[in-house]
Amino acid sequence: MEEPRPTGDLMLRLAELAAGLADPDSDLDDLAEIEEELVAARRQELIPYLEGHLAAAVEAGDRYARHVLARILAETAGRTSLAALLRAHSRDLGDDQDSLSMTLHVLAREDPAAAREVLLPWVAGPDEGLRRTAVWLLGFVPDPADLGLLARAARDADGGVRSAVVGTLGSHGSEPGAVDLLVGLLDDPSPQVRISALGALGFLRQPGTLRKICQRADDADPRVRTWVAIALGGFPAAASAEPGVAAVLERLAADADPYVREQAAGARRSRAPRG
Repeated sequence: MEEPRPTGDLMLRLAELAAGLADPDSDLDDLAEIEEELVAARRQELIPYLEGHLAAAVEAGDRYARHVLARILAETAGRTSLAALLRAHSRDLGDDQDSLSMTLHVLAREDPAAAREVLLPWVAGPDEGLRRTAVWLLGFVPDPADLGLLARAARDADGGVRSAVVGTLGSHGSEPGAVDLLVGLLDDPSPQVRISALGALGFLRQPGTLRKICQRADDADPRVRTWVAIALGGFPAAASAEPGVAAVLERLAADADPYVREQAAGARRSRAPRG
């Protein structure tokens, strides 16, 4: 059986990796070899050093270093790395962060109670990036008691937080309080939030929301009008039998924007009787 490597050796390898990640001329194959070595070691003694290097990479705006170091930290520390990984995720460095997002999702679902202890204070905290990330991840460990907190987050000054609220409300399904909050977000000042809310309401297909969805057909932003048509097209014909829905789709089918017209035509076809 192979003897475990001394901690000092692994710390040197971690330092070598961190330096290499910061050097654009480094050999990526060599860095990948060190990465796999550290992942396989899973040495708890390295956790504070991994957290420090990860924070430094985020501060430097290094997307690739964040990806590599976050993976090693998650494999080494498991659920106890959630707070450090959330901080790393909360900074927008211009990448999609698919891998880190999935890691956070998995870790939160492994121990929802522990995840919520970390997330709930951050939802109303002073850092807008952490608020966005905390609200988003709360959607994977939802509790009906969150609706009051989400109602406050829906009035957050940061549009990204309000957009995250929409996704998290979707985790509460058709609970009346959640649907009411989504309907309220149709009047949000951010077009992206209005679009997200329309997408969520189109998925939930609650007949009581049709009137409010139709009111957004006069939105100044063509993307929002497009999503009005998409949302209406998702409703069953029987549920959207109100005369106003047909009139709205007819108006959108003559919209000045070609994509709005296209989506409205598709929505009208989806509502047409089959026979």
